[in-house]
Amino acid sequence: MISALLLSVQPVPADCSDEHAAITEMAAAIDQKYVLADIATQSAATVTSKLNQGVFYQHCDDSEAFAKHMTKQLRAILNDDHVFVEYAPNSSEAGEDDWLEEWRDGAPARGFGVKQVERIKGNISYLHLTDFFEFSTAEKAMTAAFELVSSSDGLILDLRHNPGGSPETEWPVQWTFMAPGSAIPLHRETRHGKKPDLKEPSLQWPRYGTERPLAIIVDKSTFSAPEAVAYSLQAQGRAVVFGSPSGGGAHMLGEAVPLTGGWHIVIPETRPYSPHTSDNWEGTGVIPDIETSKEGAVEAAQKWIASELESKRAASKPETAP
Repeated sequence: MISALLLSVQPVPADCSDEHAAITEMAAAIDQKYVLADIATQSAATVTSKLNQGVFYQHCDDSEAFAKHMTKQLRAILNDDHVFVEYAPNSSEAGEDDWLEEWRDGAPARGFGVKQVERIKGNISYLHLTDFFEFSTAEKAMTAAFELVSSSDGLILDLRHNPGGSPETEWPVQWTFMAPGSAIPLHRETRHGKKPDLKEPSLQWPRYGTERPLAIIVDKSTFSAPEAVAYSLQAQGRAVVFGSPSGGGAHMLGEAVPLTGGWHIVIPETRPYSPHTSDNWEGTGVIPDIETSKEGAVEAAQKWIASELESKRAASKPETAP
């Protein structure tokens, strides 16, 4: 048994010594930090086993390619698309890779996260948010967008093609559709216990409130922070979700861990969950109440809102004597 195990351990190629050390450190970091302890232990063992088999010895001559390779491998092992490896040997702050700076620099060209605001038939508003940039960056555009939709009778909030972003922007977007003083809509926990709840934000734009119909559209390209908005409001019964299941990235990242050779690994360390479901959208995505095609999502949401408004108008009409 022991001899068979020893035979399965492949020698480390001469030019892969840094990679070997970095992967060993990745396994240890996952074991110590990943938010789900049982999966952490199992995944760390899988990483170590694959390392001993020589599975990861690719791209040892290209540090950037190696980081992308390990990101793909670890996401498959953990079944979590938030974990990633980056190569940033000269980074002054771990986790600040070029892609993040490029995303931030692209904020003006992306409308600071607001792609489209439109008033459609029946005084229904349509708002498409494609990014949740940091609040200081997004505040003016978000304020203008929510000002424009504030007088509508119903709202379609389109969160497709939104890959995520900052919780400090996601949090007030949720509360826009909640009553002041409501119960906290999402709690957070690590493998060591519950974290303090975030406080109700002071909104910089008009609160849309809880009475007007709200339709949210998601699909596979909706990931992380916008999923929190859709899941939370759906779980409260505040919104009806249309489209197809979202990407399924609930876990929240911790601080980057430096590794031998100039790489860093960033590991999901926090699990958000709704008090209404005691669960979240990790792996499953936000499941629509009404599944639609990509092309038919807006029309279906519009028809639902129009029907809700008509029902309210009919209910408010005084009864006539026979």
